[in-house]
Amino acid sequence: MSKKLPIMLLIISAGLAACQTMPPKPAPYQAPQIVTANSQILEVLPLRTSCDSSSPMQCLMVKPAGSADSDTFGIGFNAIKGFEPKLGVRYKIRVSQEFEKSTNSPTGTWQLEEILSQTIN
Repeated sequence: MSKKLPIMLLIISAGLAACQTMPPKPAPYQAPQIVTANSQILEVLPLRTSCDSSSPMQCLMVKPAGSADSDTFGIGFNAIKGFEPKLGVRYKIRVSQEFEKSTNSPTGTWQLEEILSQTIN
């Protein structure tokens, strides 16, 4: 009888597990909430450069309007929604940077609000 007890317990537990009527519920998906920061004016330089990223891509070289050239940084070529820059044209644009609300971290995407000026170089 002592050898049959573990086998019977195993059969009973398997039978009870098979009787489960409700499927397990997955954890709810939390879609990121995107917010934008206050708008700022950027100067988009007329040249492109290679980005420092995991995949090869071209970056726009930008700097805050009126700032020194040392403040120049790169933004992915398609990272400004609604903006289609042309090579050889210098732009001054008003944009807002997107952030993920719960972590307050930048998403790497910007939203174009207005093209203030464009000059062919």
